[in-house]
Formats: sequence, C-alpha cells, structure tokens
Amino acid sequence: MFTRAELQRALDADELLLLYQAKVDMRTGKPVGVECAIRWRHPTHGLLHAMKFVNEVPPAGLAPDYMRFIVRTATRQMARWRTASVPFGRASINAWPISIGRELIEDTLSAASEAGIDPGEMEVESQPEATYGPEIFAALQEFRDAGIRVALDDFGEGNLHFMTLRDAPFDVVKLPVHFVKRTGAIFDDMVIAAGVAFARSIGAETVAEGVETLAIRNCVRDLGCDIGQGFLWSQQVIGDELPAVLQAIGIDGASAKPVA
Repeated sequence: MFTRAELQRALDADELLLLYQAKVDMRTGKPVGVECAIRWRHPTHGLLHAMKFVNEVPPAGLAPDYMRFIVRTATRQMARWRTASVPFGRASINAWPISIGRELIEDTLSAASEAGIDPGEMEVESQPEATYGPEIFAALQEFRDAGIRVALDDFGEGNLHFMTLRDAPFDVVKLPVHFVKRTGAIFDDMVIAAGVAFARSIGAETVAEGVETLAIRNCVRDLGCDIGQGFLWSQQVIGDELPAVLQAIGIDGASAKPVA
C-alpha cells in the first residue's frame, strides 16, 4: 500500500513514465496503433508495474492528476514520433471509470491541441464496471463526438451487464489476456467469439491482448479478431525504442524485440 503523499511525490518528482506496446492488424501485419502503459520508477522498489499502484490512485483523489500526466506525456511523445515520421497509428490510454467525464475530455483535447495531435489519433480505454450508466455513456459519447475513439477494455471481465452494453458507445472491444492465451479451449474460444460478435453488432473492431505465439495469433484471427497486441510483435518499450520496434514488425512477428 502506498500513501497519498507517496503517490503525489511520484508525480512531483517525475518518477512516472509511459511505456508503449504496438497493436498490429493481424491480416496485414501492419502496425496500427500503440497502447500507453504507466509505470513508476520508485526510488527504493525499482520499476513498478501499474498493477502495483494504480488501484490506489482514485481513493487518494489523484486520478485527475494522473490522467493529466498520462495524456500530456502521450501526446508529446506522439508529436515527437510525428516529427520523426514514425507511423504509430493511434495511441490509446487507460482511464479509470471514475475519471470518465468532462475534465478528462477537456484535458485530452487540450493536450492534443498543444502537441499538434488530431483527436482522432487518440483512444480512451475504460474497464467494464457495473456502475456504468447513462452519465458514463453520455461522457463516452462526448469523447466520440470530439473525435476521440472509445474502447471497452477486458470484455468478459468486471461487472458490466450485457443489457447495459446494448447502447454502449464503443469503437473498440478489447479481449483480455487470460482468454486470449487459452485459445483452443472451448470456453475461452466462446468468450472470444462472443466479443467479436458483440463488436460487430455495434460496428466496433476487436483487439486481442496477449498474443504471444503464432498459434494464438492464428486462432484469434480465425475467430474474427481484427487486431493483435502482445509479445509476438512487441514488448512494452520506452518511446525512443518504438520506431525500431515498429520497423521490425511483420505479420508473423518481429525480427527485434527490445525491452525497456
């Protein structure tokens, strides 16, 4: 457990950073985007994965500040890639459901404008929650109206009911790692197929996370998934390493996989 003071210090002392992982069109092998992942360079614990601290951020009241850091860092990195003619596609950020609202929309649009990034190059991912309701969906629709894409993360997890999804304003449906890694098992294939069917019913594309082998790639692709994300193509790397990663990516994997 980290205190609010420690989490605040991580922001103030520039201890946070973003890593980036490529997303790949599984039918062409072309990189089409990146996901931004937050990490903490803790002074005594070393580099901490998001799972070690992100759940403590909202209770500390720091979700808006952390989201502001994420969107500003991501858009500035995107601007550097743009200057270097790096074809990064879209960049997606993960947002706590509690942070979905007008403040995040304005912060994202402001950061994109300052960096010279088109809002259409941004994507916001949100975890499935039972608390999703008219207000959350209205905010997600505002993101879309502003040109920012919206992704439902971890389809099949959480407490979001299918009835709630009927009118969901999502452009992307992401299939979580633990289902993707078990492709070939009847239950897991059914969940993936259900995610693909749901996405198609609302005109959304699908992203399979955790694609580590050609066998997994082939299976999720045969089940109808559009985009793959995983170690088959790219680990999570710092921004300066991404150009080489993207250049090495092919339909059957990558010829180089640098590690941040």
